[in-house]
Amino acid sequence: MQPGGPQSHPWNHPCPGDDQPRLNGWDVAASAAALVVAVAVASISAVAGLFWLLFLDYCPPETCSAENAWIAVCVALAVAALVTVIGGAVTIARIARRTIAWPVACGTLALSAGACAIGFAGYVSATGI
Repeated sequence: MQPGGPQSHPWNHPCPGDDQPRLNGWDVAASAAALVVAVAVASISAVAGLFWLLFLDYCPPETCSAENAWIAVCVALAVAALVTVIGGAVTIARIARRTIAWPVACGTLALSAGACAIGFAGYVSATGI
């Protein structure tokens, strides 16, 4: 106890000036939807890319490089995964701080999809399909 009586604001009650802004429901919903789609795009691209590599039966050396196809797919999937994880963490942090988060989530989706598209283009270029 303090001298002069109990504290006016106990630890579990906020001070009058410490009000946080309200959580924006549409921002959370849009951010969550964009992150779910980004994870789905990266996951589907990973499965598709690995199947393309597994069933690369005939690759004539004149027009095809299996090694370059492997590198293109693996690098693209690693970049997509890294972008999705970092973008998801930043989006969650922005939601926790009660700031607008949907642009970060949509940027994460765009970058992840772009990385997957570049990987597909690299695969097509390496295999000559």
